[in-house]
Amino acid sequence: MSVSIANNDTALRLLLALVPKAESDLSADLLSRLQLDGQKVEGTNSIANLIAERYNSDLAGKTDEEKAEVSQWMSMSGRHGPSERQVFSQTINEHLAGKTFLVSNYFSLADLVAFSNVYAFMESLSSQKRFNWSNFSRWFDLIQHTVPPEALSKAGLKVIEIDLNAPAPPKKQSSADTKKGGDGAGSDKTKSVKDNGQAKKEPAKKEQKQKQQPAKEELNVVPSLIDLRVGHIIKAEKHPDADALYVEDIEVGEPEPRRVVSGLVRFIPIEKMFNRDVVLVCNLKPAAMRGVKSYAMVLCATSSDGNTVEFVEPPKGSKPGDRVYFEGFEGQEPMDLLKPKLKIFETIQPGLFTNESREAGWFNADKKFHKLLVAGNVCTTATVAGGSLK
Repeated sequence: MSVSIANNDTALRLLLALVPKAESDLSADLLSRLQLDGQKVEGTNSIANLIAERYNSDLAGKTDEEKAEVSQWMSMSGRHGPSERQVFSQTINEHLAGKTFLVSNYFSLADLVAFSNVYAFMESLSSQKRFNWSNFSRWFDLIQHTVPPEALSKAGLKVIEIDLNAPAPPKKQSSADTKKGGDGAGSDKTKSVKDNGQAKKEPAKKEQKQKQQPAKEELNVVPSLIDLRVGHIIKAEKHPDADALYVEDIEVGEPEPRRVVSGLVRFIPIEKMFNRDVVLVCNLKPAAMRGVKSYAMVLCATSSDGNTVEFVEPPKGSKPGDRVYFEGFEGQEPMDLLKPKLKIFETIQPGLFTNESREAGWFNADKKFHKLLVAGNVCTTATVAGGSLK
């Protein structure tokens, strides 16, 4: 047996250091692959699950439901980029209100992989931010002290000092500062006399304005606000000014096809772009991408290691323009346009995944999976299981 671990794959290095038997059994080199009994396994999460099942099965989850939760947290934590790390850390902070570990009441692969993936992000946080995200910081501190120091060291990590007490308040302005620009006592008094009549009138005006403004209704952000439809790609070509982008014409049940720009060149060869049924997000604000305006987004699944990106495929028999909806949200109308400042798609997107059966759907706050359907039949991917959708 041999395992290939990338230099920057902290999670796998930490796992091997935690499971000495696995570390002694497996000879390591520098890629993220595992050759186990003739079976080649790739990707951090897949390798971690296989090692856990063989050497410490509880790490992967004690029940089928807990195993699915562990897999979901591992996939969520694999998203790269500062904004994704921030959203994921906020999700942990909210999830851990009243909880100790990410899944059930014990340390699992979910904690280990998530800890490894947010380590650099935690290092970058200010004391104030760590205090504001107290649940996230408490959990991080618990995990870094649950893992033996020698295991941290082998993974190239060290304990980050975290102070969960409130940061010291800013120093009060000195009396010398308050007197800058002259004594000012007489002028302040004069000003207060001059403004006295106006000052008395202002509160009444403010109260009147507050009475006139109607109370804003709080928007309930649910996935049915997103306008998802079946699309059919009739044309695809390379973007004239961007090597990583395709420009597609996609039928979506409207008089004219929609022009869509997608960053799929690295993942899907152009010959596999033609004559494909896809799922389109149709109510995002149109955006220009390197000079070409895009009027929708093709929904794709990304594997947990980020190496595979595939279309979310509607069920056979679907037609362009067919409504795509989430189980439990049937018959609800989407918004005409998702206003960027409301961040509706950004709020829903962290819960969009494929399950272990490659079925697309959305996990709500209670971890219930709502399948993505067309006329009662589920949308799927070709190979990506436990991957994020975007």
